[in-house]
Amino acid sequence: MQKKHILCCILNWGLGHATRSIPIVQALMERGHEVILVSTGRSLVLLRTEFPECESIDLPDYGVTYSRNRWTLIPHLLLQMPRIFYRLYSEHAGIKKIIRERKINFVISDNRYGCYSKRIPSFFMIHQLRFQLPRGLQWSAFISELFNRIYFRHYEAILVPDHEGDVNLTGALSHSGRIAKHPKLRYVGLLSSLDAHDTIPKADIDYLFLISGPEPSRTVFEKILLDQAKSIPGRKVAILGKPETDSDPSQTHKSSLEQSSHLNRRELGKMILRARIVVCRSGYSTMMELAAHGKRAILIPTPGQTEQEYLAKHAMVMGLFYSVPQKDLDLLEAIQEANEFFHKPQIRFPVNQIQKIFDAIGHE
Repeated sequence: MQKKHILCCILNWGLGHATRSIPIVQALMERGHEVILVSTGRSLVLLRTEFPECESIDLPDYGVTYSRNRWTLIPHLLLQMPRIFYRLYSEHAGIKKIIRERKINFVISDNRYGCYSKRIPSFFMIHQLRFQLPRGLQWSAFISELFNRIYFRHYEAILVPDHEGDVNLTGALSHSGRIAKHPKLRYVGLLSSLDAHDTIPKADIDYLFLISGPEPSRTVFEKILLDQAKSIPGRKVAILGKPETDSDPSQTHKSSLEQSSHLNRRELGKMILRARIVVCRSGYSTMMELAAHGKRAILIPTPGQTEQEYLAKHAMVMGLFYSVPQKDLDLLEAIQEANEFFHKPQIRFPVNQIQKIFDAIGHE
């Protein structure tokens, strides 16, 4: 098998894009290819920790921020468009230089729209084909669909990390509208960076709090959860989602709430398997991880992120996870209601069907 030089470009928006890219990078390396990683911020820190043997390049992305008020979401995004397009232009210029200097054979981009080349095959991964907008603004969803259609022209295939058909995790995000019939779409199944374990560890953690997402919402979420967790009985563990910060062991066991700034993927996988209930954001990558292990979870969407709000509702309708808005969060009450919710068996999805990705990009 001929060794190829592959550029994996990953958006820094929380840690989700980085974590779902991990099984792809691992599979490429196992097949003898050289992978060069492009990201920024916390995502780059995580990727460098997971793949110290890979060359990694810090290339800024778009720094998009969301309004906390859903009714100002569209104006807030429109005001950022000049800066976003400038960043797209700079990103593409930087990618062309990397491709030329490293003699790259093909590109895989996770939600980084400017990471493509006209000279070599380029592939794009996305799970939100059209924005899920608040009621009253749904008419403007065509703007996101048009934007995607324009950029999809630069890529040979569009990889959607979800299952095709009615039983899926993304719902209308990637299964509705005209764009869901785009000829370049390839549904490649769920991706999980957490190791599968031959033996299931004892469920000795009552509640596992996974705190994640972009700032400042991550810090707000941390304060809300940790404040309310103090009154919850049982063994509790919080993972703060800050890979750039070392955990202070002296602080870990001073209360019934154990804390860690960050865990590697294997350690986090064990923690999730040991937890009776996981409390976390409804980021799509986190939901894939939980679905992969059949875990019970309480999802708390990031306020103003209509994608997370929709995913949480969709998962609740599907009977996968319980959900509650952050503004209404009473953790003790949510736990009681979640215990009532989890009566029916959960849907189990196959994960890491990596061969589907290799079939889509035309490489073994």
